[in-house]
Amino acid sequence: MVKAVIVDDELHARESLNHMLRTYCPTVHVVGEAERIEEAYEVILKSKPDLVFLDMQLTDGLGFDLLRRFDELHFKVIIISAYQEFAIKAFKFSAVDYLLKPIDPDDLARAVDNALSKVYDDSQQQSLNALIENTKNPEKKDKLIVLRNSEETYIVNTSEIVRCESDNNSTNFILADKSRIRVTKTLKEFEELLEECGFVRCHQSHLVNRHHIEKIIRFPSLSLQMDNGDSIPVSFRKRKQL
Repeated sequence: MVKAVIVDDELHARESLNHMLRTYCPTVHVVGEAERIEEAYEVILKSKPDLVFLDMQLTDGLGFDLLRRFDELHFKVIIISAYQEFAIKAFKFSAVDYLLKPIDPDDLARAVDNALSKVYDDSQQQSLNALIENTKNPEKKDKLIVLRNSEETYIVNTSEIVRCESDNNSTNFILADKSRIRVTKTLKEFEELLEECGFVRCHQSHLVNRHHIEKIIRFPSLSLQMDNGDSIPVSFRKRKQL
């Protein structure tokens, strides 16, 4: 049985989530609820849950204020938010498990399965730290992005990414220091995420950070010279956009 705590300042939201967990996630047993940070802190210390459902906006502060009170997180966290567009972007950059209100049963089941499949390590803490940093100034173009593969978790500032290269169903990130990080997600997924940070798709296999473009070479074929020395082709249908 998985022990869970629900932290939300709305009674009906806690009751609704509790009911959904009993219906769609029967292995999850709610052992405590709280609506304020201090109360939530005491409930978590006492009940020692495996999983905490944490609303971002509480009456007496942010969910992050609660998390900062723990030196180490010995429980999994699923963030809950009512803020659609902003929240989705922030969560995807930070690679945290999240649910948007109103909560969809299928999304709930997936989030629980995903959270419980992860081992206890510092990657969750790193992801939450990145989320906290990104939400301090949501209008800032440079973001911290969490890149995770089977071996490591990397926290990278988008300004340090020179380009991204498709590798079958994976993506290689080439950084300014010449290092490479391979992530098992498609280039398309990162194109949509990184567009607001100044990245442009110049080719089916390449996504580049326009801040790292040194020059455009027109002969013998159109290509981009990046400031790390890499030469990247530009497809015919992308040349006008570029």
